[in-house]
Amino acid sequence: MPKFTRDEILTEIHKLDTWRHRITLSYGVVTPGREDCTKELERLCLPMNLTGLRVLDIGCSDGFFCFECEKRGADVLGIDDFSTTPLNDGNYGFAIAKTLLGSNAQFIKQSVYELCAETIGLFDVVLCLNVLYHLRHPMLALEIIHGLLRPHGVMYLKSYFHQDVRISRWGLDLSTRPVMRFFEGDELNHDSSNWWAPNRYCLEAMLRATNFSNMKHLCTCGNRIYYQCQR
Repeated sequence: MPKFTRDEILTEIHKLDTWRHRITLSYGVVTPGREDCTKELERLCLPMNLTGLRVLDIGCSDGFFCFECEKRGADVLGIDDFSTTPLNDGNYGFAIAKTLLGSNAQFIKQSVYELCAETIGLFDVVLCLNVLYHLRHPMLALEIIHGLLRPHGVMYLKSYFHQDVRISRWGLDLSTRPVMRFFEGDELNHDSSNWWAPNRYCLEAMLRATNFSNMKHLCTCGNRIYYQCQR
């Protein structure tokens, strides 16, 4: 039997003004998030069996991916520093969802720049989804993430990207040069937390430069691109 009644679940959910993730709870209740992450799972191609693996979810928000990885057998840690979110004065629904799900996933409020293996250990899988372009120092973040992976550990990366298209004297040119666009204000989607828009070749070069290997392009969906790579 579920630990909470349907009415109790609805009461807890409504304690938060805004949810980001849609998380399915008991009685078919779904948190009212704007993002349906089930499609993301298909695009990421995460293993169905994560038994015995440690997973780190960077920028975990309400925790959809943390709870999904836990269902698949993983020991999960989510981090978020909330420094860029306009939601609920810097609060997400992780704690509420964790309680309602009876989850053992852990959460710490921390910046990616503060993470180190000496304090949180090493991980088999790191999720870095919709984070990189929000960071002032994306290369530093990738170096830190690389250091948090066990040998042959895997990172799943999803990022905003910009295809560098220009008209040259010879006509249309889809450049293969690594290019990163910088946004000083809110020029990108009217969001001042968006700092960077790399093209695909820049992202791949950054991953190589931070010593990731076995890079695999999973898919591209609109202005988002997905990679799997390995330490």
